[in-house]
Amino acid sequence: MLKSMLLLIGPTIMIALGLHGLNSVPLTFFLFYGWLLLISGARIRQCLKSERNLLFLKEGLLTGFITGIIFLAIIFGTVSAFSETFFDSAKLQKLLIDWNFTGDHQIMLILILLIVNPLLEEIYWREFMYANLILKMNIFNTLLITSFFYSLYHMLSLISLFNWPINLLGVLPVFLAGMVWGYFRHKFQTLIPAVLSHMLADLGIILVYFRFLHV
Repeated sequence: MLKSMLLLIGPTIMIALGLHGLNSVPLTFFLFYGWLLLISGARIRQCLKSERNLLFLKEGLLTGFITGIIFLAIIFGTVSAFSETFFDSAKLQKLLIDWNFTGDHQIMLILILLIVNPLLEEIYWREFMYANLILKMNIFNTLLITSFFYSLYHMLSLISLFNWPINLLGVLPVFLAGMVWGYFRHKFQTLIPAVLSHMLADLGIILVYFRFLHV
């Protein structure tokens, strides 16, 4: 039980340490993705070799693509419509500069968010933690717990990025996305739909950045 709790809360600790302790996005990435790689490294190799990734490939790709486009449209459309309510652009730009999300390494950080982030997060939560918890509880509770802890560390960044109470309410769609991607993992028995959908959702966030915050 203690081990499972550490695995569930570990990513949140890494985000808290890097973002609010060290005030650096690059260091946060190093700590966070380092944890995901260290803990689920063996599972990554298994996923890359698994024949499950060929199962339901066509249907899974279509499902992942359609839901990803929907998530992208919701993210970009909602923020575009209510940007003045959601955040103060000037204040947020300064915060991102303070967090070192700027300069020559900015493109690298964006590529990490678009490619590395969805892949590692899905392997950690919808494969590694899913496999650990599904042995101890039913599918609904497994999805509920993994989605809760997945959304928990997102709250740490949302609190700083968005105005009150949007910063707390913003955790809800993250949680729901986690439930959807967990369901994809359960239904298709492969991470491909969830990873593709996740990538497109993250693209929506990057588009928001370039539309409102890039300097």
